[in-house]
Amino acid sequence: MVVTWQNSDGTKARVLARGNFSLDAGGLVNLLLALAVVSLSLAGLLAWQGYWPILLIALVQLVLVAWILIRTWQRTWVSEVIEICEDSIRVTRQRHRRKRRHELVTAWTVVELRQPDIAWYSPRLIIRSGAKQVELGSFLTSDEKLQLLEQLQIAIRKHSAIKGALHS
Repeated sequence: MVVTWQNSDGTKARVLARGNFSLDAGGLVNLLLALAVVSLSLAGLLAWQGYWPILLIALVQLVLVAWILIRTWQRTWVSEVIEICEDSIRVTRQRHRRKRRHELVTAWTVVELRQPDIAWYSPRLIIRSGAKQVELGSFLTSDEKLQLLEQLQIAIRKHSAIKGALHS
């Protein structure tokens, strides 16, 4: 999810990028419990009839699905706030209570969408100024990265000293 705010005179903009996952912690636990009950019930019936390896396969499958869903759910706690001012761009990446901040010079900032070496990977969104570069939105979908790219280019274009370099 990408949301943009701008002040009335257009000199300052703020872009918020967050992961998008609809389940809260309680919903995730309920989903995992429902999956466990159904899978283990069916595997238990088959194990009762002598097909005991099915029970082991069901347990491995449950652990794998739980790990994937929990990892996906954790990505919803990641957010990036990009503040664009006339002289600087501040990027604040927050995951739970940990914050990491980066500051770039607005006049020399370039936003790029780099295509991956492997075709099915998502492109990388890079913001750079001089030798300093920061990857943005690693938790976003490809469409959301494009939206973030467009919003950043619009906000930075007003203050950029390198007008032609903002287009990827």
